[in-house]
Amino acid sequence: MKRVYTFISILFLGLLFSNCTKTEDLPLLPSDKILEYKVTNLPNDDVIYGAIDNNENTITVYLPYYYGLLVIDPTIQVSSGAKITEEILPVKTDEKDKTYTVKSATGTTRTYKLKIELQSTSSFEATFASTSSIALTQGPGTKLPAINGTFMHTNSSLVSIVLINQETKQRVQMPTPNSLKASSLGYQLTYTGTERENLIPSDIIAGTYDVEVTNLNHTIILANPLKITYRQPDVTFTLLGLTLAKNTDWTIKANLNKVILDPTEVIMTLNGKDYPLTIKSHTRTEMQVSLPANLPTGSFENVQIKFQFKDWPDVVKTQLYTSTITES
Repeated sequence: MKRVYTFISILFLGLLFSNCTKTEDLPLLPSDKILEYKVTNLPNDDVIYGAIDNNENTITVYLPYYYGLLVIDPTIQVSSGAKITEEILPVKTDEKDKTYTVKSATGTTRTYKLKIELQSTSSFEATFASTSSIALTQGPGTKLPAINGTFMHTNSSLVSIVLINQETKQRVQMPTPNSLKASSLGYQLTYTGTERENLIPSDIIAGTYDVEVTNLNHTIILANPLKITYRQPDVTFTLLGLTLAKNTDWTIKANLNKVILDPTEVIMTLNGKDYPLTIKSHTRTEMQVSLPANLPTGSFENVQIKFQFKDWPDVVKTQLYTSTITES
């Protein structure tokens, strides 16, 4: 009996040592993963983490509307020894095709698609601050009336305005608004400054336009349309004395809040004699004219320039001080 126990003990120990010395190779963990995607360009040191799905190979970033972000600036952490194959740059929040490719130390790669979900408000309402016929009748190169609405943020760059001609359906993109402020009465969107890039486009066609406002993925048409009418054309230049050269074209710009419409003739009057100038080219905002060969040179008082436009009264500009005409 003792021999039987001894044999069993030896067999058990043999099996035990056999199991202890046997090694099994475990499957290697994937080393081409994005472990963390973090958005850091937020106020008050806030951060947003992207939701990483390693089955679908996607990164989803949810952006609350109140941050008003146009771009996100991410930092990315990857598996040990891995790297992102492209440079990590800021990404526009409306980007649809952004991807990141992770390359592991062993050469395997994995490509993630970035999804940016803009979390918007539940609704959006807006109206012109004034609905009077005077406020809602404007011309090319004038300022769009202020708009009040439930914007719920102060980043005017997030708002887009399009004027839609009711007759032709032509869409005219307004410049990006440059002022959106909150007050006790709500939010008001305006265009500030006199630069033409902040005004109704100078080349817009007269007519009645619906006003389409897009804010935080909400697009609405304001209840009141905008009427665009042409106004008396006008130009601007100094009246303190001109200095012109006969062999150099003269650039004349449209006056503030006005445009140049169908100019037919420009006439300079020196010492009581008229000299027609040549209109070489023109747009709604400026014209190029050249001086005639027979125009005398020298210094002249009370030089008068008369502009004639089709179907509009003449515009006459008279210099208050001495003007000088040279050959070159």
